Amino acid sequence: MVNNTKPVNRQRPMPVPVSKSNDMAVTEFPYSQEAEEAVIGSILIDEQAYYKLATYIAPNSFFFPRHIYIWEAFEALVNDQTPIDMLTVADKLKAMRRFDDVGRDAYLTHLLTNIPTSHNVEAYAQIVQGNAARRMLLQLAEETKHMAMNSTISITELIANVGAAVDRTASQLLTPEIAPIGKYLNGLLDKIEDATKSPLKMALMPTGVAELDALIGGYQRKKVYVVAGRTHNGKSTLAYASAIACAKMGKSVAIYNTADGDAESVMMSLLAIESGVSTLDMATGVTPQQYQAIIKGAGTLAELPIFIKSDKNLTPRGLMLHAQAIQFVHGLDIIFVDYVQAMSGAPNQTDYDRNKYIAEALNKIADKLNVAVVEMAQINRAGANGVPNVSHIEGSGKYEQFASVVVIAYKENLYKPDAPADKLSFLVQKNRVSGRTGTAHARMNLQTTALTDWHGD
Repeated sequence: MVNNTKPVNRQRPMPVPVSKSNDMAVTEFPYSQEAEEAVIGSILIDEQAYYKLATYIAPNSFFFPRHIYIWEAFEALVNDQTPIDMLTVADKLKAMRRFDDVGRDAYLTHLLTNIPTSHNVEAYAQIVQGNAARRMLLQLAEETKHMAMNSTISITELIANVGAAVDRTASQLLTPEIAPIGKYLNGLLDKIEDATKSPLKMALMPTGVAELDALIGGYQRKKVYVVAGRTHNGKSTLAYASAIACAKMGKSVAIYNTADGDAESVMMSLLAIESGVSTLDMATGVTPQQYQAIIKGAGTLAELPIFIKSDKNLTPRGLMLHAQAIQFVHGLDIIFVDYVQAMSGAPNQTDYDRNKYIAEALNKIADKLNVAVVEMAQINRAGANGVPNVSHIEGSGKYEQFASVVVIAYKENLYKPDAPADKLSFLVQKNRVSGRTGTAHARMNLQTTALTDWHGD
């Protein structure tokens, strides 16, 4: 039996009247059919073009519904780890019951044959996204007008609502021309390419703690590492120390902050480690000497291939998409997720199923992208009464199952009151790489969280 039920048509934004003269108003919406067709056609010619654009082009970047549906088909294929080509796109559109809506094979062929080259795809995409940004701003203006005309809304509430609408719109307006870090990375690409050709590229990626490197041999590609511990016991501290150590060796690093804070808080933590000035001092005021140290540290960090994404609703698919884009443009060696149980799963999943899904997905990402994946994981309440172990990792046991190495991070003086307050311990409880287990120690600067080798007892 054929199912003729179709999804409800996607609603485009209502047109906004734009005054052209004193006595005439016309309806206009900025868009370019040619640029939209060129973007879609370029990807049908060369699927790698998709990864150049996926960090800032989304379905709602397009004005025409048929292009929205095709982009959604692209996303679904990438999520399924299926190549993008004429056949797979057509098949996916049929599964989505959108094949007729886009014009069937005839329109896909039109897109493929009417674009002479995919080399200019980023220029086409900037036109598409620029028009999308302008449409969003027109919608914001219309939304603001309606709120201002509603006399039941107080001025205080009106200002708050308009501010929220502006923030919501601004978060969707990231385009290549205003992306703050991408604008300055062209010179860095040559350095990364040079590092790729050097013997150093073959070296293992360091943890930033000499004793821990001696136990696990650093981080290796295609392997998953779990660093588990209670809150404020050193998980993030190790992640940031490792990220800087790897980047200074020329490794390309992605940090995904899925818990609290934002990208700026991650950068401040990295800057504190590199500059020797605490985040508290940065927030409350620094001396001239500290400011000079901050400037120097920022200069060092600016040259490092570290990419940061902060998203409390990050899914494995979203991480995969973002990481693929980094890898295609800049190369990628290692991924840090802080912390893994805060990631989102599929709708209506139980916590157990969500954690199982995340663990399996990140293991696949490590293999598919040929990168090391380091997962910072929380310890459950049972692990709060003594030194935690593998069984105390919160959520599904799949995190431990898919991990090649499991490290328990803990501040020793929380369990041994006479231990130094600046002593961090890393207990390697599982090691399928070298088989070595044991405990590594590091000294943590209590102000900046920078790690150095432990030379005490």
